[in-house]
Amino acid sequence: MTTGELSDRTALVTGGASGIGRSIALGLARRGANIALMSMSGGSPRRLPAELKHFASARELETTRTDICALGGECLSFDGDVASEEDVARTVEGTAEAFGGIDVLVNNAATNCVHPVHEHDNQAWKRIIDVNLYGAYLCTRATLPFMLRAKWGRVISIASTNAHVGTPEYSAYAASKHGLLGFNRSLALEIADHGITANTISPGIVETPSGALHLRKWAEREQLPTTELRERFIQNYPAKRFIAPQEIADLVCFLCDTRAAAINGEDIAITTGAAF
Repeated sequence: MTTGELSDRTALVTGGASGIGRSIALGLARRGANIALMSMSGGSPRRLPAELKHFASARELETTRTDICALGGECLSFDGDVASEEDVARTVEGTAEAFGGIDVLVNNAATNCVHPVHEHDNQAWKRIIDVNLYGAYLCTRATLPFMLRAKWGRVISIASTNAHVGTPEYSAYAASKHGLLGFNRSLALEIADHGITANTISPGIVETPSGALHLRKWAEREQLPTTELRERFIQNYPAKRFIAPQEIADLVCFLCDTRAAAINGEDIAITTGAAF
């Protein structure tokens, strides 16, 4: 059931088939928005062996689309790579043709790997920057003209606590997320007088398939059971738990509300109060 808060609005959510993106898409749909999902299938030839992330399947993408439609909303799904100008153009054009424009962009698609700098695979380094930073730029550039014409819009990018601190062997990921904050802050100043806001959200560890992959990877490296390593990490969080995807979705939905019109150029941490 939808509430109508975002009726007649259209949202494009990248990485929208599973995890954080799925929760965000469902949350926006419940508030009445038309949804376009963009997700790169696990079978894509652009996928690199060094990437450590959950690649949603075509079936997961279709399941999310079906679940959104079951709420009474309209939803399109696109199998595409945010780092591909052609895929972004195809997705944006298809969305605008179906719904008349794009009002909300959620830059959620991201990838990662674990490598020390002196052993880093060059292709993997470039891939992480291309998806996490260049992809956000491509999607923003392609959707902004619709928001500028409408004199209303929201650009929300999912960053990370790694946008503020470094983590050993996550140098490419940290660099991409630090860059995303700088991009957002400049963007926010450009669009502020057009009724558009741009903000980032920086979560800690989130209960997603990709988060679970990283916990297993570090548990293997430290030769510990995953459950033991998980409990060690959880001790960094005052609430003694990780973040639920729905908590990020709820914040995204609030930032799309008219009550959040003065929140612009900000980065909002979701960590239960942990200092990173």
